[in-house]
Amino acid sequence: MIDSRISEKDKKFLRIALNLARRNVGLTGKNPSVGCIITYGDIILGRGNTQFNGRPHAEVMAIKQASEHFLYKKNKRKIKNINVYITLEPCAHETTSPSCAKEIIKFGANRVIYLKTDPDNRTNGKGKYLMEEAGIECFEAKIYEPENADVLKGYLKQKKTGLPYVTLKIGSSLNGKIATKSGESKWITNSLCRKRVQLLRSENDGILIGKNSVIIDNPRLNLRDEFEVIGNKPVFILDTNFKLSSIEGLTLFDKLERERIYIITSKKPKNMSIKSSCFLKGVNIKNVKSELGFLNIKEVLKIVSKMGVNRLMVEGGASVWTSFLKTGYFDEIVMFTGSKIINDSALSCFNDFLPPDTRLGDFPNLTLTSLQNWKDDIEARWEVRS
Repeated sequence: MIDSRISEKDKKFLRIALNLARRNVGLTGKNPSVGCIITYGDIILGRGNTQFNGRPHAEVMAIKQASEHFLYKKNKRKIKNINVYITLEPCAHETTSPSCAKEIIKFGANRVIYLKTDPDNRTNGKGKYLMEEAGIECFEAKIYEPENADVLKGYLKQKKTGLPYVTLKIGSSLNGKIATKSGESKWITNSLCRKRVQLLRSENDGILIGKNSVIIDNPRLNLRDEFEVIGNKPVFILDTNFKLSSIEGLTLFDKLERERIYIITSKKPKNMSIKSSCFLKGVNIKNVKSELGFLNIKEVLKIVSKMGVNRLMVEGGASVWTSFLKTGYFDEIVMFTGSKIINDSALSCFNDFLPPDTRLGDFPNLTLTSLQNWKDDIEARWEVRS
């Protein structure tokens, strides 16, 4: 039930704040992408969202803009109807700058409405307490919850579990094949789907891929066209036996900044000549224990999270997707299905991950959350059922 204190005008401004937050998803590092609107009556004095790598915060951006508005400058401290609309509770903790809650108090707000309480233990109700102690009416709206949760899902998952929100991105033929028997995969889906993949990369904080896909597909994994201005995302390569140490000429190592490439392996370089070779110079090498020849996915995700990644897109291939499916460490699948039908002997999306005699009811069952066609191809998004 919607709080009776929330008017239609409040809903409108909260919706604008939510749209602002959505714009910078995937750009704010380990910090959540937040939107903020400051109003005087029906007039928007300032608006802001969390900036690149998480600083400045949305509230600071909105306050800076509102402070320059002629109505505020003319009537500073005399205005008694300043409302602040935010998608997440203003932070109470101080780091290199004052807390957003204190900045709002200093600005002179009369009323603050936010969509969700911040689960960060350093805030989690403390921002609300600070503002109420200063005489500001302050409360959680609890509307637009699915939309706001979608914007914040990486941040919320990290705060709850210490692990990133994981999306398996798969491109397949109509009959579920990701490449021909010889390994040819360019292109199973059309150019519109590939443009959508660029958008997905921009919305995630990092990309994960298996070493076989790096070697066979020789991908760039960079952001291109209109997304190039965002800058490339860190790439994590699963390479259990450190095979990449002996392979040169891969496009990935030419297109991306090497300090943004992480090879995760169970093998430690036997001598520094390998680790410091021209080919691997500047590349980060992280060690994780393997189990039955496969890297421990939970430990992999812990490393990814420590690198400031809240939203991770897993781009393949089949053995990597299967590892995530088998262990359950994924949150959604985005499936791009092309219109081609390929021989049954071709490579499939997944390998067997449960025993052959598993009953039908024991296999994973996901929830379809969106479906879109791009000419003859289809994009479907499936979430794990809670």
